[in-house]
Amino acid sequence: MSDPESSIYDIVSAELYEKAGRRQDAIALLEKSAASRPSDKGLTIALARLYNLSGDFSKAEGALSAQLRADPKSIAVGTAMARQYFATGRAKDAKKLFADVLTRRPNDIGALLGLAEIAGTERNWQEATDYLNRAHAAGPNDPAPGLALVSLALLRRDPKNALAAATQIAERFPTNTDVLDAKARAQTASGDTEGAIATYKRIYELSPNSTSALADYVARLNGAKDFSEARAVLQDALARDPKNGTVKADLIRLEAEIGGMRAGLAKARVFAKEDPGNPLYDILSAELFEKAGRRNEAVDLLEKAVVTRPSADALIEALSGLYVRTGDPGKAEALLNTRLQADSKDIAIRSILASLYTDQKKYDEAIAQYTRVVAERPADAATLNNLAWLYQQKGELATARRLAEQAFAVAPRVPLIDDTLGWILVAQGEADKALTYLSAANLSAPKNPDIQYHLAVALNRLGWRADAQAVLETLLGSGASFSDRV
Repeated sequence: MSDPESSIYDIVSAELYEKAGRRQDAIALLEKSAASRPSDKGLTIALARLYNLSGDFSKAEGALSAQLRADPKSIAVGTAMARQYFATGRAKDAKKLFADVLTRRPNDIGALLGLAEIAGTERNWQEATDYLNRAHAAGPNDPAPGLALVSLALLRRDPKNALAAATQIAERFPTNTDVLDAKARAQTASGDTEGAIATYKRIYELSPNSTSALADYVARLNGAKDFSEARAVLQDALARDPKNGTVKADLIRLEAEIGGMRAGLAKARVFAKEDPGNPLYDILSAELFEKAGRRNEAVDLLEKAVVTRPSADALIEALSGLYVRTGDPGKAEALLNTRLQADSKDIAIRSILASLYTDQKKYDEAIAQYTRVVAERPADAATLNNLAWLYQQKGELATARRLAEQAFAVAPRVPLIDDTLGWILVAQGEADKALTYLSAANLSAPKNPDIQYHLAVALNRLGWRADAQAVLETLLGSGASFSDRV
């Protein structure tokens, strides 16, 4: 080591521990390092991040607070603390700290973006725009302010300005895939389907090995009924990666779309011969039968496949789902329990059983199954979120909130997780904190009717009735139906 006193080595070592799934070792390492170097701001910020990922917000805030008391003028710690406050629903405290940062560094992009995000959650569109324009002027070579401007315009349901902002930033960063994705979303919102397809094509050309880029481009081609181009793109992708099951599945579905069920089944048989033993092709064949209204044949096919491969979770999941759709959830439950009797540690099957119980409103049974999943996978954000929702349904809001905060710590800014936490906070009478999460959820998933409804309720509770009414009018005008998760 050229500088054995540098904290960078401990921080990198902690990151390696975390990537290896050893978060507690990472925390222990940084705690020891921070104890020996209490004034090292980088160590404190890194340690606070790990505390947050573990769901221990109080420890994260405590570590940052101590550092900020020692050096109240620290830009890095002040910004980290402001983000901490905002992430935990304390927007007013976050705003004050971000403002303090700006008094010392008026063009700090991080603080300007933070204040813009807070203003957006408060529906103060002009203030948010002003902060973003300042950030853009301060950092013309940073795409973040431009991306935020696009997102803000889309949140305001202003596709014209979203497209203008996206076009401008794309001209400056023509190979940045995040920028191009923002442009494509703006084009889609503006009704420019052809332009969006062209942009998604460009993203795919820049990232040909990206599964999301491929999926986005093919989805737009299918939506435009350009099946020949979609087929060519998928065939090229399969040539690069002959074992890619996702691409094969898309090709099978595409052949069925072009030539009907028989064409899709024929393609599945071709792939099955090349890849014997893979349950994917039985699953897809059953899917095609079901789509053609021939559910009995779909059931028969999957039942025979499960007899042949009784430990294939994918087959069991497909068959249990088919049983439910044919109106026989009892068979689905029996099938899943049979598999669990053979292997009680099959987490995937246990999660499916928990979901089945949830759909049947057997909340205690679902909680029991999800709790066992969390015991095996304590950092499973989706399962933590599902448990939080179940406890909310039972009226146990304190437990629901604790679990939702743990889910958020593991996977921040996931729409359904933000929504669950926000809705629980509304139920607890903390609509001001809830707005932070519900606004973020709505920004990430602007067409989700449940999220829109929850956001409208929070806005109404805060007295912003005009904004709440606007959200509800948009929601009702869409003709969307609500799930039972409201």
